[in-house]
Amino acid sequence: MKILCLHEDGQNRNTFKSSLAPLLQKLNTLNTELLFDFANGPLEYSGIPAKDSLPDESTQYKFYETEEAKNIHKASEWLATKLDRDGPYDGVIASSQGAALVSSFLLYRQWYDHELPPAFKFAVFVSGSIVLKVLNDLGVPVSNEAEEVVAQAKLRHAQALGPSPVHTAKARRAVFNSDDCFGLNLNRVPLELKIRIPTVHVWGENDALFPTSVQLAGFCDPYIRKIYTHQGAHVVPQGEEEVDELASLIDWCIHRAAWPGQTQL
Repeated sequence: MKILCLHEDGQNRNTFKSSLAPLLQKLNTLNTELLFDFANGPLEYSGIPAKDSLPDESTQYKFYETEEAKNIHKASEWLATKLDRDGPYDGVIASSQGAALVSSFLLYRQWYDHELPPAFKFAVFVSGSIVLKVLNDLGVPVSNEAEEVVAQAKLRHAQALGPSPVHTAKARRAVFNSDDCFGLNLNRVPLELKIRIPTVHVWGENDALFPTSVQLAGFCDPYIRKIYTHQGAHVVPQGEEEVDELASLIDWCIHRAAWPGQTQL
């Protein structure tokens, strides 16, 4: 079973592999047939020092410059080429910007290339998000409130602050209320624009950007979706108990994707 792994903005395949190491070790004890393919984003950073001296660590990457629809389209073309060249993949583990790319890619593919099979059988989103400009591009109504929530979350993240108390107070309601998922009315979104493969969503309760992860979870089928929250911020959880729980959820996701008829959705 082959799983594509896509890092966050400003990382590379080796740093992401290092951050996932405890989780991958646990997953391999649950399923010895897992193969993980770590890819660098197509765009290089310049002028950013290496975080350490490991090989292939001197350059950091990203998948797109800004969250404009044209940039996401270009990154999606890169991902499509990657899948054609090195796939097929059974699943994907994607973090932050990598997760935003994957969620956008899946929605574009379902809307414009619905005759094609799903690009992945399952997905794991770590500190993921749904790009609002992609939703606009697909004709999904995006309220001013949703845009304000995301803008405030990004500002607090850039300032190294924790989540807004207002966002924290609304968190539980946003997860379960399809009328108001941090400003998005999910009841107005057609089924074709919901991600209909098994998914696991991971975010930190102290991550200022967690509302964007909640929004992404709202765009995934709730009947084949699991959510895991940890006490950290915008990171991959590392604690032994956290890793054990998360590995169990990912193992569920892998097995759920193999159910008869799942690939026909």
